[in-house]
Amino acid sequence: MVGGEHEEQAYLAGTAHPRSEFLEVVDAGRCSVAFVAVNAEQSEAWNGASGRHFIEQRERHERMRGGLTARLLAAAQIQDGENVLDIGCGCGDVTILAARAAGSGHALGADLSRIQVAEARRLAAAAGVTNARFEVADVQVQLFQAGNFDVVLSNFGVMFFDDPAAAFANLRKALRRGGRLAFLCWRAREENPFFTIGFAEAAAVLGLRELTGPAAAFSLADSGRVGALLSGAGFGGIEFAKADEPMLIGRDVADVLEYERASPGATEILAGLSPAQAAGLARQVRDCLVAYASPDGVIMPGAAWLVTAQAL
Repeated sequence: MVGGEHEEQAYLAGTAHPRSEFLEVVDAGRCSVAFVAVNAEQSEAWNGASGRHFIEQRERHERMRGGLTARLLAAAQIQDGENVLDIGCGCGDVTILAARAAGSGHALGADLSRIQVAEARRLAAAAGVTNARFEVADVQVQLFQAGNFDVVLSNFGVMFFDDPAAAFANLRKALRRGGRLAFLCWRAREENPFFTIGFAEAAAVLGLRELTGPAAAFSLADSGRVGALLSGAGFGGIEFAKADEPMLIGRDVADVLEYERASPGATEILAGLSPAQAAGLARQVRDCLVAYASPDGVIMPGAAWLVTAQAL
């Protein structure tokens, strides 16, 4: 497992990052590695309710992002024999596809979420994909072998860095000179109605709670900021392409309403409401969903940046 033993030694020697959260030693299949996370808030979320929700809804999410995922893989141009690093791999769907494209090469999926990495390993084994492996890692501090990868990609996994400058610099070190970076990140929240029709937004409309600030999911929506981050990390040839694809959220309004109701945010909100308030909130969400319903299901536009760059 890349870097795991070195990280454990660094922690034991007292040289780990001063803001690190040292988590339990996790079984990585062939060996055990110590997981050091500096992004403690995201680690807690993705090893808790958010991570469990994504595992439960894995097939839905893969279907939703299917068109965008295809565009990411086409942009990555993975060749036979290449080594690929998938950042924020979640349950591993893109890592598995990358491993198949790499043929005699390998793909490594890295994610903060122990529970999603465990699911990714299960799915890869079930699919018979032997050149994909998965690691619980915070890529801001993970000691990847320098120049070990030909391609670094991410399917909406790079927006949650606590320190994006440090994370992208670390990814640059992991890439060989001339290696390729390709990732998807969401554009503005207003361009993505999927993020504006949930229970939190409806509760704000009804005056039941204040709407929180911008979500981490949109931290890289500003292409100017992202370009500066990548340039500062040692990338060149940086290009931004608008990736717009329809996303099938569910088979009908009732299906999507239950999906939204089961989200961690909705569960928290509903727990503090009376039955009458909860019913009114559900009606508000349902009314928003109706606008996107069709005979083919509830379909919403997905607006992302497809970012590509080369390691200088």
